[in-house]
Amino acid sequence: MISPNLIAISEQEIKAGDILSPYEHEIYDNITNENRRKEFLVGRYAIKKNLKDQIPSYHGEMNNISVEYGSLRFPVIHDNLFEVGLSHSKTYAFSVLYSKDNVVGVDIETIRSDIPIEEMLSKAEKKLIEHRYPALQFAYMFFSCKEALGKALKMGLLADYSIYEISEVVSEIIHGQEVFRIQFKRFPFLTAYSFMKDEKEICSLVVPQKVDVKEVLGLLIAS
Repeated sequence: MISPNLIAISEQEIKAGDILSPYEHEIYDNITNENRRKEFLVGRYAIKKNLKDQIPSYHGEMNNISVEYGSLRFPVIHDNLFEVGLSHSKTYAFSVLYSKDNVVGVDIETIRSDIPIEEMLSKAEKKLIEHRYPALQFAYMFFSCKEALGKALKMGLLADYSIYEISEVVSEIIHGQEVFRIQFKRFPFLTAYSFMKDEKEICSLVVPQKVDVKEVLGLLIAS
């Protein structure tokens, strides 16, 4: 099972008391930046809405569900059946719910022209996109896929950055949308799928190579 949930942050009017558990509320109260507070709140809402929609045993009020942090700051729900993933951009909160026998990572990024993201590419990666346009979009796409890979591996980008290197990028049309299928040099058993959600937002998903994610991508494209 892989269940994605993509929510536009600006469209949500959410009361913290209705969504957050006491554990989460303490974290929320200690966040001083207003944008980060809203991202945290909408992110928890996205995860819990996904849970309530997909898992019948989760009923009642959302503030009775607690999403905690693992040792490396990834979201955890203490349950033996499934895992959750979460990413934020300036516009969206992107959550995913998946079975524990799977490996899944998600990421969403807002393209910013003021950050020299291309400098983070290896020579081989620059070669892969030298004839693709716009270059900034593909540089961010590679970065987003690496972020999703780090989340799938439950370690973020804490390891030597070179281990996340991308070895192949292929364009295909899925549900009428151009989607880029991306392979990793050191993790050939995992595949990333990345597409433009709108003009400035890149949405990425990493799964095992043999997993069919066309239905999942269709939900994300349509959301």
